[in-house]
Amino acid sequence: MFSTTVPARAEHLAPLRRRVRGWLDGLRVPTPVRQDVVLAAHEALSDAIDQPRAGRDTTVTLHCDREVVVLTAVDHFTWTARAQHGDHPGERRLRAIARVAERVDLDIDDERGTLTAYFAVPPTGTGQ
Repeated sequence: MFSTTVPARAEHLAPLRRRVRGWLDGLRVPTPVRQDVVLAAHEALSDAIDQPRAGRDTTVTLHCDREVVVLTAVDHFTWTARAQHGDHPGERRLRAIARVAERVDLDIDDERGTLTAYFAVPPTGTGQ
């Protein structure tokens, strides 16, 4: 399992991408899946940065097994069920994650949001 908590500030985007990519590379996750997970982590942190409460911490956790990589991001998102159809930058970010993930779940309350994205890992020998 990989887990990190970083301040929701732009200077943490590139280091987060590097750390996520490196962890997945160490597990030999196929490149296309790795790229999708890195994109999702980037978009989730980017949305947290743009929120009125920017500067608070965001936690990104990854779990990987042979069939799936699960990314969980916990922060102060403003995404809602309507976000899949809007044109706000945060809504576009959520759609970008939904395009590359097999499934995206949102759990939003007044204090924080939890995004969970699932990425299928192809059987060994494919997808590289």
